[in-house]
Amino acid sequence: MEARKKMRWRRELTLALADAGEGALSLLEYRYVHRVERPHGLPAARRQARIRQRTGNRYLDNLYEGYGVCSELDGTAAHPADEQWRDKRRDNANAAKGIVTLRFGLGDLGDRRCDTAATVAAVLRLRGWPGVPHPCSRPGCSVAGMTS
Repeated sequence: MEARKKMRWRRELTLALADAGEGALSLLEYRYVHRVERPHGLPAARRQARIRQRTGNRYLDNLYEGYGVCSELDGTAAHPADEQWRDKRRDNANAAKGIVTLRFGLGDLGDRRCDTAATVAAVLRLRGWPGVPHPCSRPGCSVAGMTS
C-alpha cells in the first residue's frame, strides 16, 4: 500500500489490516469490534486468546482476561449445527476454569448490536469491571440506561 500513490479504500483497508493484526480474523470479529465493543466503550478483549487444555489448545474469539468473560462469535461456516457439540464442550471447559462464555451470531452484531453490548457490559460489571459503557450514536441505544 505504501508503494501505491492512489489506492481505492486505503483508509478502510488500513483499519481492517490493523484489526486483523490484533486478531479480528473474520467479518463477525470485525463487526464485534466496530459495532459492539468500541462504540459502547467496552474494554478491549484479547482476540484469539489461546487457552491450554489437556486435550490441546483452544482459541477464544474475545477474552476479557481480567474478568473471566469470553465472547464467542458463531457464524454458520465455522459453526455448522452438526458440530456445535464442540462449542458446548469448550463452554463447559471454560466454565470449569471460571470463564463465562457468551455466544453471539450475525444478528446480534447487526440490528441487536446495542443489546449485545449491554449484555457484555452487564456480565463484565458483574465480574468486576469498574468501567461504565456508553451509548453509541444509534437512536435508542439500549446501553443508555446503564450509565449509573
